[in-house]
Amino acid sequence: MYINGSFIKLKKEDREILSKFFSDNMEFITNSSFVEYENIKLFGDLYEQFIDENKLRENDILMLFLAEIRYDQLAFKITDNTVKTKPKRFAAVPINRLNDTISKWYNESKIIEYISLSSVNESLEVKLKQNACERLKSIEISKKYVVK
Repeated sequence: MYINGSFIKLKKEDREILSKFFSDNMEFITNSSFVEYENIKLFGDLYEQFIDENKLRENDILMLFLAEIRYDQLAFKITDNTVKTKPKRFAAVPINRLNDTISKWYNESKIIEYISLSSVNESLEVKLKQNACERLKSIEISKKYVVK
């Protein structure tokens, strides 16, 4: 996920915590429009309460989400055009009109695991070598037979 031009990768535990928060508050998220100041403020209050109840103030990544919510809230209050207001819908969960920040963090919470390209390449190389060995053995064995 990109924040201020920097790629931030959440740990699995952080994604699970975010996922729990979103699932616990899905009714509010589904029934609220996040292009309104009061709803953004209330959402921020809910998240801050969740952080305090679970003693997560020391987690910088989860606090970054709170900072982004509060920034959106204050920016929206200053001018109506500051926040990008684009309605969003997710296939699995019907969520009405999320702002870009909440949508970005919601999507991040749904990621199960990051798979690095290097680990994929390493496992692929092993399988290709195994395939090459089996193919050579097959060719050696088939040289002994004549097909008519």
